[in-house]
Amino acid sequence: MSGNTPTVVASSVPFHISSIVIRLDGASNKKVDFAELILDSQRQEIHHSSEQDKDLSAKFDPAIAVTTERVSLSVHCQCRTMGVFQRKPIVKFSLDRKDILSNTVDHDGQREYRTTKEKMTVVITISQLQSTSSDILQICPRFRLLVIGKTGVGKSSLIQQAFKINEVHVSEHRRGEADIDKEFIAPENERFVLHDSQGFEAGDSSCFTIAKHFIDRRRKMPKLQDKIHAVWLCLSIPHADGRLLESGVEEFLKLRKEILGNIPIIVVFTKYDVFVDKLELDAMESDEPDEAALEVLKIDTLNKLCIQPLKEVAGSDILHTTVSTNEEYESTVRQLIDLTTTNVEKFVASEAALAMMIAQRVDVGLKVRASIAIGKKRYWRGIGSSMNFIGFTMWDCLSVIHKDIVDVWNFNDPGCHLASDQFKELMLKDLDKADVPHTVEAFQFGLSVVSTITAILTSLAGPFLPIVVPIAAGAVLVKWAYDTYQRTNIVLQRIMTYIVDLTCVMQILFLLAPTGSISRRVIKIAIKAYEEAGKNNVHSAIQSHVSVTRSGGDDALDEIVRLIKVHSIKAEEVQDLRTKIGLPVDLQVDEEW
Repeated sequence: MSGNTPTVVASSVPFHISSIVIRLDGASNKKVDFAELILDSQRQEIHHSSEQDKDLSAKFDPAIAVTTERVSLSVHCQCRTMGVFQRKPIVKFSLDRKDILSNTVDHDGQREYRTTKEKMTVVITISQLQSTSSDILQICPRFRLLVIGKTGVGKSSLIQQAFKINEVHVSEHRRGEADIDKEFIAPENERFVLHDSQGFEAGDSSCFTIAKHFIDRRRKMPKLQDKIHAVWLCLSIPHADGRLLESGVEEFLKLRKEILGNIPIIVVFTKYDVFVDKLELDAMESDEPDEAALEVLKIDTLNKLCIQPLKEVAGSDILHTTVSTNEEYESTVRQLIDLTTTNVEKFVASEAALAMMIAQRVDVGLKVRASIAIGKKRYWRGIGSSMNFIGFTMWDCLSVIHKDIVDVWNFNDPGCHLASDQFKELMLKDLDKADVPHTVEAFQFGLSVVSTITAILTSLAGPFLPIVVPIAAGAVLVKWAYDTYQRTNIVLQRIMTYIVDLTCVMQILFLLAPTGSISRRVIKIAIKAYEEAGKNNVHSAIQSHVSVTRSGGDDALDEIVRLIKVHSIKAEEVQDLRTKIGLPVDLQVDEEW
């Protein structure tokens, strides 16, 4: 696996202004004419909804995002002299973002900032915390993939395996035909959009021309979300005397830089399992079953049939990989996903690479890396001294962190169970539990989890029994969840713990629910498994870390990442761990929280 992760840039969270009210003192002889809100070079004029109004108010939908350190508000007034309103010099408010965030107060469920000058009061309403994942997905809500290949090459099964969807209805045309402009979006995974192109048959230039014009149109589109982010060119591994590349494919590869520009193209040699089975059968028939010799034969034959012919046409820098959609070859699909993500990050955009990490459902390691990347972008930095959380309750702070993490894992969750308050409440329990036994860190998290899951499922075999958790969801929310964020060690400890706990539970869910929709029952199994397999260790390590660190120390981020890595299920372990669980997890059976 590549160690590359989409580049992230630390940034202060923008706050969002949802309304502004400008009020005059009752004895004032002024009247507000209009106001100007100035953000850098952007100006937004605010006018009266009624000429009879003395004060001025405006609501903004969508809310105005403020990313600058200073905001200027110029209020244009009229002054009554001898009973007649005349223009008066502008009243200017220079507003500092730190001052705004530090001095907001809760008022009737809304966060407000107030400032007064020359008998004039300005009330700014700040909207709720904005999730980093939402900002990224607003730029690139779906990974847009173009897949090229003949009918029968294995495109549909590859897409099903990579994105864990049920069916791929790419085209409504006859078998062998495809409409490249048609967008396929799976209802059970809406984070990728697929375009399908036929292979480029010899003697038929129409498909080549259609694909070329389609790519050109998409390249010219201004928004990242509308561009093609990657191309998979699927080719079956040929027989010993077969030809790898049709003339149309050769032409496409030779002209790929002109046609695609920076869009990564990966040549995917499909049905690798068929290729291996044939070599192994031939070896057995010739009484040469030596495994080492067979591995060399696989490499040499693949090089002769596929890699060398490809490089002769496309050059040595062409990206390529082999895949099989059989379960025992799942690592080949992970390699394709990783190769795609790495090159999209390098040549397209980090937002598109993160969209691919979110869309794919085959590599648990990429999910963890994407969670860390998004966390580092904003809310995981400077947790103990964050300006981002000033004025918000702990529930608000943990909820936005919760959304960032859950969005990355992109489970099929039509009931929105993972976004529910009940799930958050279950994650909050025991967050402050002290004096937990500290276990040795040198253990395999995946194996420990599987052992616990197996015990849980065995105890539930037979008549239906609900999953029992120590504190039921729906119970009174812990009191401190209503407290306003403070720069204290206990707050630092709680946020660190929540991040690691939730990331671990997401990994266990990935293990339990490779396909199908998420149920409350499966979520509760994952929580219970984590409680018994790793929670004590995580809580003890964080409490030890916080006890010796100064409040606000930014080394909290390093400790979060370290603990997540220690308590990670490795991608190459997943298939074996699922086999060890043995008992099927019925995703359709559900229960109340």
